[in-house]
Amino acid sequence: MEKSLVSVLINCYNGENYVEKAIRSAINQSYTNLEIIFWDNKSNDNTSKIVKNFDDKRIKYYLSKEHTSQYEARNEALKKCTGEYIAFLDSDDWWDSNKLVKQMYLFNNPAIGFSCTNAWIVNERNNKKYLAFKKIPNGDPLSNLLKQDFITMSSLVVKKDILNKLEYSFNSTYKMIGDFDLVLRLSLLTEFKSTQDPLTYYRQHFNNLTHTKIILNILELSELLNQLEKNLSIKNNKNFYIFKNNVLFNRVLMFSLEGKKKLGIKEMLKIKRIKILIKAMVVLSLPKEIILKLRSLKNE
Repeated sequence: MEKSLVSVLINCYNGENYVEKAIRSAINQSYTNLEIIFWDNKSNDNTSKIVKNFDDKRIKYYLSKEHTSQYEARNEALKKCTGEYIAFLDSDDWWDSNKLVKQMYLFNNPAIGFSCTNAWIVNERNNKKYLAFKKIPNGDPLSNLLKQDFITMSSLVVKKDILNKLEYSFNSTYKMIGDFDLVLRLSLLTEFKSTQDPLTYYRQHFNNLTHTKIILNILELSELLNQLEKNLSIKNNKNFYIFKNNVLFNRVLMFSLEGKKKLGIKEMLKIKRIKILIKAMVVLSLPKEIILKLRSLKNE
């Protein structure tokens, strides 16, 4: 697979504190046949200077004409990729030096259209790390994704010709769940393979736990659920009910955080899984401050 060119897509906005580590982890890969498509989403910090200080012809720097959403930026960056494979690396994450070598080996099976690795989640506050997933599933990606989103975006590698078969790449109307939406649609087109090795380092930022972002994520999942209800290939999947019940629980969480208990109870009554129903009942009984504290502690 070393003959195949891999386009490493790094999308960045004001990443001066992290971007050097991300780029260095890409150029130091033991898999050397790669290009780095660096898309600067109109940063106003020292990002461009840091990127241009690297003396590596494989780095191709592009400056956006205007600041856009992250998914619009990724779609623009994809147009610059010339590789047979596309690997995504967020500007605040980084890779193990053997990440691409081990992952590209998975594509020796021509039926595989996309793959991922396990990941280390690195706590930004104390720099401690923990494994993202005890075990990543293989095969039947749709059924497994409906149970749990197990693909860390910076671990994703996809064949470009498979990506081109999609009606569109990233849905730019999303601000939070565009990654999950993408891999769900990929799972309808091709087979999938993963490696249990944690070859990706995902930096955990605690501003991701803000009330506003929690609510936005839930609203987007609700919209996605409405869309998937119309897609029989997904709706008829054996695990669709799991995804639906998880979204309903998140709606209960949203209404509880907003102090709208009656609406929360209405959503709770739609839940069919006993474990999720019990969780929803507990959430409805707790004040907003306790819920947010528990979510924060969960990620410590």
